[in-house]
Amino acid sequence: MPEDKPQTPTSPTKPSGATPYRPSATKLAGHRADISSLAPPKELEPDIEQGIDLTGRAKIIFAAGRGKTGKTTLLRWLTETSIRNGGTPILADVDPSNATFSAYFADVARPDTDNPAGVAAWLQELIEYCITERQSAIIDLGGGDTTLRSLAAEMPGLATHIEAAGMVPVMFHLTGPQPEDLLPALTLAARGFTPTAQALVLNEYAIEPGSTRERAFARLTASTAYGNLAADCVKLWMPRLHAAEAVESRQCSFAAARDGTINPPLGLFDAARVRIWLNAMDRRFAGVRSWIP
Repeated sequence: MPEDKPQTPTSPTKPSGATPYRPSATKLAGHRADISSLAPPKELEPDIEQGIDLTGRAKIIFAAGRGKTGKTTLLRWLTETSIRNGGTPILADVDPSNATFSAYFADVARPDTDNPAGVAAWLQELIEYCITERQSAIIDLGGGDTTLRSLAAEMPGLATHIEAAGMVPVMFHLTGPQPEDLLPALTLAARGFTPTAQALVLNEYAIEPGSTRERAFARLTASTAYGNLAADCVKLWMPRLHAAEAVESRQCSFAAARDGTINPPLGLFDAARVRIWLNAMDRRFAGVRSWIP
């Protein structure tokens, strides 16, 4: 009988023009490594609180809070929303050492000095200009800002004086789940800067997968300091932007990230995350829509 010859393995046929898939070597960590982070939220949407009606009035928007609590993200969203609706606010970045806000928009006014007294004088001149011209403004105070606190200490009742001059100061206090995050808001309140229009924005960025707003913010909301602030503020919940890194790496607008009008565009999942976040921001901030210039 003829001896059987070993079969030579044949290579699989490669489809014409196909590009082989090579998985990324990047290891996922944190919330991205947990598939539960992609599941729909298990808790109901927060209540939408209504702020006073500021329709048709010139406004100066401030945002303050500790670093990494979402101030610049919120101000970017407010600015994009204002421009989309035909607004033309002055944009200002008071922090001379960190031009985060300036990286996303053209013609952002910034002080030409890092001297604290000079920065305070610059902010004072900007507020005076807005009052004289009845011009709205959106101002990024920067992380750990002392400038507005300094002006408030020098001029007790600063917010009341601005209101009496025909402008509306609007204050957004950003906080994460730690009670210490309330310190900037408490300091401003202690120095008498308590505008009629102010909001306490609770940022969900630090909520762990599987947890809830109530559980994550339990220590903060149980504090006396929170109770005192919440009595004078509209309470807003800012959803976590899971595609924040992808958007920031491109230094693009949220709308461009959502619509794929940037190069390179976001992937399917990150673009969808931005779309979901923008829709949630529109819903959750509906009660202060008239506060946007």
